[in-house]
Order: sequence, then C-alpha cells, then structure tokens
Amino acid sequence: MSNIIEKVLVDSECIHDAKYNNVTKRLTLFYKSGVVYDYERVPSFYWHGLFNASSKGKFINSHIIGQWEYNKVG
Repeated sequence: MSNIIEKVLVDSECIHDAKYNNVTKRLTLFYKSGVVYDYERVPSFYWHGLFNASSKGKFINSHIIGQWEYNKVG
C-alpha cells in the first residue's frame, strides 16, 4: 500500500466506503445516507486494520468513531 490515497469498499449497513490519505493521515468515511466524515491524524496502523478487517463496520465502530478528531464534510 504505497499510494498516497487508498480506498476500500466497506459494505456495512451504514457505511459505503472509506479512503485514506497517507500524507495527511486523513481517513474519510462515506455513509450510505450521503454524509461524509473526515477523521484527522489517524495513524496508518488503523487504516491497515480497517483494510484487513473481516468486519469493517465493527472495526470502524471500535477503533475509529469517537477516537479521532473529525469534521462533517458532506
């Protein structure tokens, strides 16, 4: 995973997909409702965890939401 921006299909009940910027450490979650959130300064360790998780929705709920500073952008 050496691209600056990487994307993964999440396929959970609420979240459609996610992307990660390796330079800014910004994780963006795209919800099926159309809402988009940017999570700031997320270490790449968590992106790799999300990328490899068998249940991406559970991973997001356990390790992303409520753990990092975020902005609603869409």
